[in-house]
Amino acid sequence: MFVLLVLHEAVSGLTSYFVIVPGAKVLADGKVAEGWLHRGVKGQILILTRGVSGRRESYWIGLPGEKGAGVGSCGDWTAPKFPVLAIGDVNPPCLFVITEASKATILNRSAVFGPRFVEFTADDGTRLKAVW
Repeated sequence: MFVLLVLHEAVSGLTSYFVIVPGAKVLADGKVAEGWLHRGVKGQILILTRGVSGRRESYWIGLPGEKGAGVGSCGDWTAPKFPVLAIGDVNPPCLFVITEASKATILNRSAVFGPRFVEFTADDGTRLKAVW
């Protein structure tokens, strides 16, 4: 029964799966930092998580494509270091609503996207880069 439920979720499109990217490196101001990267199965979304000052923070990264590109903080939610994450569409943990106030933060991240890397400014002003 459990297997049928998992198969239904996988096929229905109501759940998005994120897989940890093996060998990905997280850099903070050009220095290797504690962190990991998950990539959405469809390839257009990344979740970067880093450790800083004894806590963790995650960022939701939309890669350039049909829906545009952007980086947003996940606030209090952080992605665990599981090999696979399943995130439902009913109440996603890293949902942020773009308002006039948040547009400034998103624009001030100065995100740079390239083949196999993304770089942006974190909430604390640190320049973060993920390379995979």
